[in-house]
Amino acid sequence: MGIGCIVVDDMGPMRRTVSLTLQSLGFTDIYEAKNGREAFEKILAFADIPGKQIEIGFVDWNMRPVTGLDLLKMIRQEKRTRDMVFVMITAEQLQDNVIAALQAGVDDYIIKPFTPKVVKEKINNLIRKRSRELRKEYEEFFSRPKGALDELAVREESERGLKEYRQRFNKLQEMSVWSSIIPVEIGRLHFTAGDYEEAEKWLRKALATDFGAPEAHSLLAMTLRSLGKIPESVQELEIALIERPHSGELKQRLGEAYLKEGRLDKAMLTLTEAIQLLEAQSANGSMARTKNALGQTKLAKGEKDHDEGMKRAAVEDLTDAVRQDPSLVAAHYNLMVAYKSTGHAREAAQVLERIQSMEPKDAEGWIAMGKAYLERGEKAKAKFAFNKAEGLGNGRFAVYEEMAQAYFDRRMYDDSIPYIDRAREINPSDIFTYNLKGIIFRNRGDFTSALGEYSHAVTLDPSNSGLFFNLGVAHFKAGDKKESLKHFRKVKELDPGFAEADDYLRQLAAVGVG
Repeated sequence: MGIGCIVVDDMGPMRRTVSLTLQSLGFTDIYEAKNGREAFEKILAFADIPGKQIEIGFVDWNMRPVTGLDLLKMIRQEKRTRDMVFVMITAEQLQDNVIAALQAGVDDYIIKPFTPKVVKEKINNLIRKRSRELRKEYEEFFSRPKGALDELAVREESERGLKEYRQRFNKLQEMSVWSSIIPVEIGRLHFTAGDYEEAEKWLRKALATDFGAPEAHSLLAMTLRSLGKIPESVQELEIALIERPHSGELKQRLGEAYLKEGRLDKAMLTLTEAIQLLEAQSANGSMARTKNALGQTKLAKGEKDHDEGMKRAAVEDLTDAVRQDPSLVAAHYNLMVAYKSTGHAREAAQVLERIQSMEPKDAEGWIAMGKAYLERGEKAKAKFAFNKAEGLGNGRFAVYEEMAQAYFDRRMYDDSIPYIDRAREINPSDIFTYNLKGIIFRNRGDFTSALGEYSHAVTLDPSNSGLFFNLGVAHFKAGDKKESLKHFRKVKELDPGFAEADDYLRQLAAVGVG
């Protein structure tokens, strides 16, 4: 790898041994020096030459006239070299030596004798350490208030920060081309910046190096979810869980994904398992969100099956979620809906009052706030809340999907369509936008446009019985009974238990079609 590396030792055979070890790990630009003074002169000589700087040193402790510790202090005091990675090599692990080196800013140390495997592990460890430090920096950069900056200035600042941190990560990548650590971190950087397509590219690159790495699969799942690629997102979470079956947080994310897909039984089972794992791990911070998702799942299942007991169980879970995290606006909103569904209008009104007094800090919270305003018929306030959510959403598909669905549920189609279109721009291959827009056109009596939306959707997901059902209904409403029959038969072929299709098939049979 073309990153500058220096080996410093007063014994020639040891310098040669370390250099050969580094060559076996892929380093090519390796320099040698027999003491700290000679090394410092070489490091400074290359410091101002772009692409030639020495970025990492493996340095012996005991040398004359300038020791390894002296060299470390000199490097940390010089502005041009202070960020250089410094690994100390010593014959014995003396506590005083270790403390002195740590105080002077050493990155790591290696005890003689050592093997290439040990050196590789040390490099991986220091790459992880440097990556965590960089991650903390860029998370603060992207989350800090933008003040009076306009949209263009915010975007330019974000792009500048992204470029700077990419360059710093690229330097670390050159030290560990065999590892997936930096591709994962670059993927995380792009995800944080809202650049989801680039994040997906880097995370897939990481998995090409280390398939099965749970962190990469988990991050890729979140990225794909943000892009609206729901089935692929679920698949990545399922793979991550194979490697980390006792991760409550992964179970939680998978349960939420099942909920989004409408797989309510799987969602309930997975979220219940997540709660058990989180309780065992005392992970109280994640518990409220998991309880919220479980309560939302039970509420959806209770309404689907007309099961009052399931709805009451949803109220209990959502009450727990609100108690565990009183700032979780989404849980408050779901609790309000659950109270309404179980006939507790007074309690629902009290929760709504609490929602209106809260100030969300994330996109999901503002979406819940917007939905609550829509419940009250306060459209202007809802629009304000959704605008806040859009600003915090970093272009995530799920943010536009939620807002489009919220307006759609209240038959506010003109408000829903712009969010549908924005979601489609993010992921043109997701069936959600075509299906929802098709229903809007159908409800407006524009069956030609509805058929165009549904026809495109079934090409994207030819095994989805719901899409064929909607296509059949659109043909039926448009008066094309023979074409509708074909699609309702396809529904029954895909899902023999699809009862709504039976109703239409009976109507068609009654008029002699079929």
